[in-house]
Amino acid sequence: MARRPKTLRPIRPNAGVEAKYQRALDNLLSEMDKSLRYWITAEYRKALPKITQDAAAGMAMDASIASMLQSLMNRLTKRWRKKFDDTAKDLASRTVSSVDRNSTASMQKALKDAGMAIRFKPTASVRQAMQLAVNENVMLIKSIAEQHLTDVGQMVMRSAMRGGDLKELTDGLTQRFGITRRRAANIARDQNSKITTAINRQRQMDMGLFEAEWMHSGGGKEPRPKHVAAGRSRLRFDIREGVDVDGDGRKILPGQDINCRCTWRMILPGFND
Repeated sequence: MARRPKTLRPIRPNAGVEAKYQRALDNLLSEMDKSLRYWITAEYRKALPKITQDAAAGMAMDASIASMLQSLMNRLTKRWRKKFDDTAKDLASRTVSSVDRNSTASMQKALKDAGMAIRFKPTASVRQAMQLAVNENVMLIKSIAEQHLTDVGQMVMRSAMRGGDLKELTDGLTQRFGITRRRAANIARDQNSKITTAINRQRQMDMGLFEAEWMHSGGGKEPRPKHVAAGRSRLRFDIREGVDVDGDGRKILPGQDINCRCTWRMILPGFND
């Protein structure tokens, strides 16, 4: 019976980095939500008598009311778009740097446990992988605000056109905020995994370590059956290419699919069966 190859302990995403990223996004979103609620509620109350009167008379919403509400949303959108734009790069850079520090420490420990004492220096390829991750996260952070502001603006105008139920509007804002918070949490979890995958892949390629075994995370409420099977069979693949684990023609790495928490064991050269 062939013996199993010697492998490097898997490098997993750091839960602390994910939690910190999620907290930063949550604080930013809560600040925006508080501002939107205050100004929308204040201006809506001023317009409510006219909105209700027109609705009761079967009239279209007064043009001046529509203009006032649109002007309000334009101001709020401009303010919070700028806030997220100003914050995105710093938050993304800090998150990627934190992933790199934790990944570096974990890999050095794994190599040491395998009998290899190696200290890493930042290579051009690793720096490039980190910059690409920063760029992607900047776009994602901006998109959170953009989507939320668009949805809130549409909600305000729809509410006014239906006759202006303020409670219905505030309940809708609460529901929309919950959806946006969940999306932000999903981004924090997913990006922590993807950044870890990208940095570890590049660092291991720089070391000349290319062969790996798929390792299923064992977590998640709805695990992908083919990912589970790949982990059980210790599916081998080349990290330079990825592997068509799902049988759909896509070659991917563990952790690359949305919400995939899989990772890999690096096979150490010279110890193959």
